[in-house]
Amino acid sequence: MTNSEKLTKENIGTLLLDVFQTFGKQDRKIRDYGVEEPLYHSEIYTLAEIREHEGIHITALAELCGVTKGAISQVLKKLEQKGLVTKEKDARNQSRLMLKVTPKGEIAYARHLDYQNQFKNMVVEVLGDAPDEQARWIKDFLTKLEERMTHE
Repeated sequence: MTNSEKLTKENIGTLLLDVFQTFGKQDRKIRDYGVEEPLYHSEIYTLAEIREHEGIHITALAELCGVTKGAISQVLKKLEQKGLVTKEKDARNQSRLMLKVTPKGEIAYARHLDYQNQFKNMVVEVLGDAPDEQARWIKDFLTKLEERMTHE
């Protein structure tokens, strides 16, 4: 590998870190999800996990989100106060609470999916008329990068 190739690959790494940082800032913005008051990043992602795993209990949700039960309980308290989720006793285990999204929570979840679709559409727009071969290469690159990141 020549110095110019190495420099270019290092620049790509730097650029990718910049993209991740910009995405993180955008993703963590407090947003209006159409439910009276804006939601924080942790709130909408917790709501989405509950919606996608209907009836999940607190311990499993904490594990899924990679946080402590105490941390998830704090977020749940805010979501309950905002009328977005409910806790119900598990009929099979009375000491366990199952989490469910309310109709108001469904509105926020739908808006969350809209924001995700806007991002996907932006990617499609940026890729423009790129040949399928290039798009496949980018997909493979990002897949390998994600695999490496999750195994470290």
